[in-house]
Amino acid sequence: MVADSRKRALDEAVDSISSKKQKAPDGSPLSSSPSSHANDILAKAKAIARAKAAAAAKAMAEKQAQSRATASPTTPQSASDTPTSNTREASAPVDGSKPVINTRELLAQIAERKARIAAATTGRGGASSQSGSGRPPPALSTPFRHPMLDDGELKARGGLNVGVHPALLNDAQPASFGSNKRQPMNPKFATTVANAKKPAPKKQLEILTGLSEDEMDPTKNPYFDPDLEVRPKERYRRTLEFNAKGKYIELANELRTQARLEELKKRIQESSKKAGLDEELDLADMAMKREPPPDVEWWDQALLTNRTYDSLDDESQLKIDALDSVITIYVQHPIPINAPWEKNAPVVKPPYLTKKELKRIRKTERAERHKDQQDRIRLGLDPAPPPKVKLSNLMSVLTNEAIKDPTLVEARVRREMEERRQKHLRDNFDRKLTPEQKHEKLKEKLEQDEQRGIICAVFRIGNLANPQHSYKINVNARELDLKGVTIVNPKFNLVVVEGGSRAIKLYKKLLLNRIDWAQSTQKISSPNDAASNLPPTKISDNKCELVWEGELKQHQFKRWNVRTTENEAEAREILERSQVPHYWNLAKNWKNDI
Repeated sequence: MVADSRKRALDEAVDSISSKKQKAPDGSPLSSSPSSHANDILAKAKAIARAKAAAAAKAMAEKQAQSRATASPTTPQSASDTPTSNTREASAPVDGSKPVINTRELLAQIAERKARIAAATTGRGGASSQSGSGRPPPALSTPFRHPMLDDGELKARGGLNVGVHPALLNDAQPASFGSNKRQPMNPKFATTVANAKKPAPKKQLEILTGLSEDEMDPTKNPYFDPDLEVRPKERYRRTLEFNAKGKYIELANELRTQARLEELKKRIQESSKKAGLDEELDLADMAMKREPPPDVEWWDQALLTNRTYDSLDDESQLKIDALDSVITIYVQHPIPINAPWEKNAPVVKPPYLTKKELKRIRKTERAERHKDQQDRIRLGLDPAPPPKVKLSNLMSVLTNEAIKDPTLVEARVRREMEERRQKHLRDNFDRKLTPEQKHEKLKEKLEQDEQRGIICAVFRIGNLANPQHSYKINVNARELDLKGVTIVNPKFNLVVVEGGSRAIKLYKKLLLNRIDWAQSTQKISSPNDAASNLPPTKISDNKCELVWEGELKQHQFKRWNVRTTENEAEAREILERSQVPHYWNLAKNWKNDI
């Protein structure tokens, strides 16, 4: 009876599995799809595996029961109880012990249930095709066996040796049954698949070998020149180039020779300066002569092999596509240069402060220095200064000593006051610049002023017979570090100066305002003439005029010189050495209408 009840429970489970259909969450039956069909098959296969396991367990229990019955001497057996065939059949014991299961009947029932499950499965999948024919579904020769099943049981096991739920078998199925590699799990929801980002295809760069038809069409591309040959830059294979023997030795000898020549030139210049021959030879003016144009400009020397323009038609003599050519595919960005007018911009001066503001600033800085000194004394970094005793605080500082001997204390205080005064004078004298330092400071300021721009001024003077006028012109030009020339000529005198804006401004003030050009030109030859108090002779028509003033790119004169000429030809020759002969024509034709 126990075996029959278990068989009935197994039949009901198999029937419920075969008759049960999957439903949607809203209660409507789901359409048969390949995935749901596979799930049903897996669920049925699982039920069959469990039935097999139960049958095997029962058979083992029957075998153990029979072995115990055979070994026991108290249990009587008759010939009628023994089976007549080789197959053992189960019979219910009379003594009420556990029933013995017939294995043959149980296996036959399991085969019958398998056939029913296969028929039900085939009927679902091909109901439409079989309904018209009316033929019964063919029996399955081999039942479905899932790759993840082994001996009727699932390989994957959960906790407590429980099989995997059929609904999770889709996620556990491998992508390909033949490979053992783990495959990434694909999403099973439609929204996840739709929202997944597809990797953008990689774009391959096209290699341009030539121009397209649109680019070569003059109507569409006005910048195309058909006369120019479009060809890709050829790549040359680099080869090993070995330096010839003695190459660097020759270069070193050339450098040594050049250094010796420079040293020899320097010695000659120093010796000529000491002998006073520099001004007589006028090497500076000769050096200002411009050289004739070169055979090849410096920017073309790297592109020409023969260093001459005669080989321009021969392409083999040009270094354009060669490896050592200065023309490459790279772009050289020039160094940015400030605009010319920026150097003439006025210097931003600090704001003007009143006396009250200056006093407040000095007071604040002095308080900060005193506080810093007090802190260093408290930390022991500096010794404490002696008390500063004056006649005004004599009695408050030295009370007891002043009462005992006031005269001695007063003398000591006066001596300390004098020492402090002498120390103050020594500090001021040490900070005072020497004449050489003053000269260097003035020269540095003039050079800074000249870096902002070179200004040129041309003056015309009627008469320079007075030696005082000539002395003031020469001395002030040298003190202001001006460059130029003074040409003394019987017709008129020309003064050309070049320098910074500040120096030119001071020199203009000297020539146009400070010097009295109408002063007497009478020379004092003896003390009697000086004591005679003769009235000085006035030259009313003698004056100095500014002919031209402007900015230059570079100096035309190297130093300051004074030249005396007898005619215009000599004056023009002096100016032609500096490439400025037009100054003489400008001063000659000058007419002041003011």
